[in-house]
Amino acid sequence: MRNHSDLAKIVNSSGFPLQLAVERAVQGTASRWKVLHREHAWLHANGQSGFADLVLVNASNCVMVVECKRVLESDWVFITAEGSEKTIDSRILINNTEGHGKEHRGYLDVRSSPSSYVSDFCVVAGQDSKSRPLLERLAHEVVTATEAVANEEYPHTVSRSYGFRCYVSVIVTTAQLSASAIDAADISLANGEASSQQITEVPWIRFRKQLSNEFAVAPEDLDWSFDDISRSKEKVTFVVNSNHLVTFLDKWSLFNDSLLPLMRGG
Repeated sequence: MRNHSDLAKIVNSSGFPLQLAVERAVQGTASRWKVLHREHAWLHANGQSGFADLVLVNASNCVMVVECKRVLESDWVFITAEGSEKTIDSRILINNTEGHGKEHRGYLDVRSSPSSYVSDFCVVAGQDSKSRPLLERLAHEVVTATEAVANEEYPHTVSRSYGFRCYVSVIVTTAQLSASAIDAADISLANGEASSQQITEVPWIRFRKQLSNEFAVAPEDLDWSFDDISRSKEKVTFVVNSNHLVTFLDKWSLFNDSLLPLMRGG
């Protein structure tokens, strides 16, 4: 029979205590965030289903769907281009109902704080090289959950002429997050290794990547170029170290000027 210490280890290894700690931290933020749902069942139009760990909402009608990921002594290293700077560019799911500017349902390119580096590659030590990378799997699931939550709420926002509501995908993890700045010119074609890397620990980062074949936004200028096809499929997931979650929430906001095209429409 297992003793008290063994049972406590089983509980801690489940990841549920982290989820409870995140929930408590959210309730203590000064930025008026609250927990809307926990273990929220969702069903996507593509047939996928699951449970969102936490769904948060703030006073500005921003909804965050949060996946909590506890890992032991793990580092998640995000590759960035050498010389790249932090960005406020984001791609966020927004529903805006009729009578409140331009009616809109879907992703929109906006600007949001806090700023961060952006990456489409994440390296996790020890992961199976033959399977889909861990972060891509997590990001795909939380993005799908976010879309399902937005779709679930949409008919209710329409019936109430609710107006603006945005939806953000977030992964909160105990892993240490770092950005590795690499100059492609320093990568050997012979062994595939970068001879020089500038590695910096970061509290959060934008993970921007194609997670499926569907378009997030309509590609532009297809009559002249196909360059925008890939970019139009990219979606953004915010990856946040759990120790910095409260700061991330306190700093979160959308830049109003990036929403002007939406609000000025008729």
